[in-house]
Amino acid sequence: MKKCLFACLFCLLASTVWAGAPLRFVVDADFAPYSMVVDGSPSGIDVDVLNEAARRAGINIEIRTTPLKTVLEMVGDGSCDGAAALFRSPERERYALFLDGVPIHFSDYVLFAKVGNRFVFDSYDDLAGKVIGVAAGLDLGPEFAEARAKGDMIVKEYPDLRGILAGLLGGEIDAFAGNIDVTYYRLKDMGLTSSVVYLPKKLQAEKPAYVVLSRASGLEDKDKVARALEEALAKMHKDGSYNTIAHRYLLRF
Repeated sequence: MKKCLFACLFCLLASTVWAGAPLRFVVDADFAPYSMVVDGSPSGIDVDVLNEAARRAGINIEIRTTPLKTVLEMVGDGSCDGAAALFRSPERERYALFLDGVPIHFSDYVLFAKVGNRFVFDSYDDLAGKVIGVAAGLDLGPEFAEARAKGDMIVKEYPDLRGILAGLLGGEIDAFAGNIDVTYYRLKDMGLTSSVVYLPKKLQAEKPAYVVLSRASGLEDKDKVARALEEALAKMHKDGSYNTIAHRYLLRF
């Protein structure tokens, strides 16, 4: 009986601590179906999952959408309390606390080319002289970064996927790096599924993306908030509610 009373008291105190001004989270505005704007409001798998995890954890949050590059800047300077969803890297760990116990989603990244202009891509040596489009701020891992630094391929950054697709179809780039789910979601929306194809070799396979908290924000008890959200995310995977949410947007779940 005493244990039950203590548990109830702890939950009440946690809810009281986190139920004041909402924690400010930001997500990529151009990452449908994981995060996007629908009818002027944040939407998508990551948005719905994060909202539900926060509700279960007794944490009051608000979510805003912004370009990925701005998401990274806001996490870095503490003008938000957290974000979803970021790939982990040593550089990002300096300014972001990763909730790495439970990824919010996994990503497969490949190169997309125009139908009729596909080429062999078995290694980064095959990209010598090619112009490759990427979204500004996208981290594709050390192997891609090393090939980019060598200068064998030319990397052209764009602010969003629409700009990247325009660059590909307009001949500015030979191919672009894209998340398979996100790119096909947009291609279907734009009626371009028969115009763009992806190359078989994956740049990243099943790469985990995480919710993060900003190390520079004024949020107190960051570790406690992180644990509460991780526990909620873990329970959502276990009870099937994560897949129920994701299935609203992607039939493969």
